[in-house]
Amino acid sequence: MHERLTDALLQCGSTMDRAVLFPSLIPEAAAFVLNNPYAFAMATCLDRGTKAEIIWTIPHDIYKQLGHLTPRVIDAMTTEELSALIRMIPRKPRYLNDAPRTIKELTKIVVEECGGDAAKMWRGKPAGEVKRTFMSVHGVGPGIASMALLLIETAFGVRFNDLDHTKMDIKPDVHTVRVLYRLGVSNEATEKAAIQAARRCNPKYPGELDAPLWYIGRKWCAAVKPRCSTCIVSGLCRKIGISK
Repeated sequence: MHERLTDALLQCGSTMDRAVLFPSLIPEAAAFVLNNPYAFAMATCLDRGTKAEIIWTIPHDIYKQLGHLTPRVIDAMTTEELSALIRMIPRKPRYLNDAPRTIKELTKIVVEECGGDAAKMWRGKPAGEVKRTFMSVHGVGPGIASMALLLIETAFGVRFNDLDHTKMDIKPDVHTVRVLYRLGVSNEATEKAAIQAARRCNPKYPGELDAPLWYIGRKWCAAVKPRCSTCIVSGLCRKIGISK
């Protein structure tokens, strides 16, 4: 049963439009983070308790406010100037006081270690090193760093070596936790149980299940009134916790 479910999830992941993973409040914002590695890294590092549609729109808001998103110019800004900038844009990260420091530390890495090219944070490097780089930025923990690795592969065509894949877990957010539990492969609706379930289903690359699980959670498997009849894995789902 788990093999069929894993195959279905992987098939879903392989056919997804990558833009689906970057929901935004304005269409051009999604394209912006997909074509600008610095914008992608900025949104990823700010993603703490903020709705996905907002977080992926913020780099574009900063671009519109400044007229550019040039790492070297932003690196020269003071923390106070960054704080004022964040307060001027129409959409804001949850932790306003932390955001300037996060942007400052990320940008310093991009400028001083990557020569202004944010893609060098991950280009030609193993997953473990990339994860440590992201975690060195203020406010970025293991969950966000793991999410960054997964999205880098999807968005920028990077393929980390296979030795890393076995250690790359899903990001256990509200969607992935809920879907794995309802499917019947996670024993509890907890982050720890979700990570373990993904490891059992796809041990060679647990994190490969993250995107399809997240997508299913957002599109069909809502917390309230899930749309089971049209869900792509409905026939394989035990529907645990769903009222009949």
